[in-house]
Parts: sequence; C-alpha cells; structure tokens
Amino acid sequence: MLKAEESCGPPGPAHGGVTREAADWLHWGRRARAANPPFDVVWQAQRPRVWALAARLAGSADAADDLTQEVGVRALQGYPAFRGDSDVTTWLYRITLNVVRRHAPRRPAETPSSTDGEDGGALLAAVAPREDQPEERLLRAEGIPDVRRALDALPDELRTPLVLQVYEELKCREIADLLELPLGTVLSRLHTARKRLLTILSEGNTPGDAL
Repeated sequence: MLKAEESCGPPGPAHGGVTREAADWLHWGRRARAANPPFDVVWQAQRPRVWALAARLAGSADAADDLTQEVGVRALQGYPAFRGDSDVTTWLYRITLNVVRRHAPRRPAETPSSTDGEDGGALLAAVAPREDQPEERLLRAEGIPDVRRALDALPDELRTPLVLQVYEELKCREIADLLELPLGTVLSRLHTARKRLLTILSEGNTPGDAL
C-alpha cells in the first residue's frame, strides 16, 4: 500500500527537479545495472569453473586453454543480451558445451541400455550421488589416472551428463535443462554411465593400460 503522501501528493517535479515518475525509472535503471555486474568481474569469478568443465569434457588440459578462451570471447559478445533468466554459471556452461562440441573430437556414439521398463523413482534413486558410498568416492577421484582414463573412454552422450552431475554438482533437472533433453533421457544416460565407468574400473582395463 502506498503512503498517503505518495499516493495523494501533488504531481510535479520532485527529487531535485526530476518528476517522481522519472525518479522511479532512474531507480529501476540503477537496480537493473546492479543486477548484471561488469563482464570482467563475472568472467574472473567463473573462468576456473569454465576451464575445469572444458578440460573434463575435452579430456585435455591443453585443449581447455584454447576452448576457455573461445568461451570467454563468445560470452563477452553475448553478455549485453544476458537478462539473468538463468544463472550466469548455467549460461556459461551452455556456451562451453557448444564450444567443446564444435572443436573437441567426438567419442564414438553408443546406444545406452534401455531403462524404459524401470520405475522413474527407482532410476532417480539409482543415479543420486551418495557421498558415503565407496563407488561415489571413486567416481569423484578424478585425480587417479585410471579414473580419468575411464571417464575419457565414455562416449560423449554418457560422459557429459556424468561430468555435470559428479564434478559440477548439478541436479538431474538442471542437467536436462542445460542439455535440452527430457529428464528421463538424462536419468537413463547417468545410470548407464555410472555402471559403465564402474565396470571399466573394476575390470582394470582402462584405455592406455597396454601402453
């Protein structure tokens, strides 16, 4: 509810010769500008996460440097149009995914095992991270060479959602929105990716062992 002096006061100049309506617009403009900080501030804060995601998806720290640079250029060009409809990290992740897809060599595509007959709730529970489980701790130990090689061996459609869930800690719905896929497809791919990765590690036949 407006105060009496605001709702019934006489119209005309206010706030140093500026009309009340104009003053309201100026205040809104300041709030809008404050909502989007300068790009260099955003990029400085987000660049390490962009680099890490690019390195994990491309499987190469060297490639991540060039990929991150291109993401920064594209983000700088698009930032004036960014309205904050999504989180800035999600926005940058989407740009990163597109850049990696354009430049990184693709792994051979595979058809994930069907999960059409599984209960959605059971599938969601199956792919939910459990930090107290040894398997989950193993998945997160990307510093171990065998884990890194096994992750790199997964095809793109399995590795990408797994990276986003395990290392970027996105929720399944966020991954689905980011990849523009149905939630059921994301759950199926996460389920298959986890099983495949753990199988590779348990069998000890990660690519590169024979080298």
